[in-house]
Amino acid sequence: MAVGDRTEKRFAGPTALATSNGTVATVPSSRQWTTKQFVFTNTAGAEALIYIAIGSAGTASNRVLSGLPIAAGDVVVWDTALVLDAGQTIQGYADRSGVNITLMGWEKEV
Repeated sequence: MAVGDRTEKRFAGPTALATSNGTVATVPSSRQWTTKQFVFTNTAGAEALIYIAIGSAGTASNRVLSGLPIAAGDVVVWDTALVLDAGQTIQGYADRSGVNITLMGWEKEV
């Protein structure tokens, strides 16, 4: 990969979201990410709420999703174009166990 080249990539998952805030993925050094899709799968038998933040911390002020409901056994695909620079993270959690996340997009060498 040369500077400026972009490649499609799966940044995370499928992996279970924790029930407390945690890092889902971190942009490596000399890279920039543009997210394409977040895929959330609720494998539990009850509705769950999803919380996603970007930046360097998973605080409420950094949230891009806050309390998004996902029904039991359902899948939610969130199309987006969030740009993250090297060292920034995607943080997230669900209010109950059984929610998986998969994150895809483009990686660019900078």
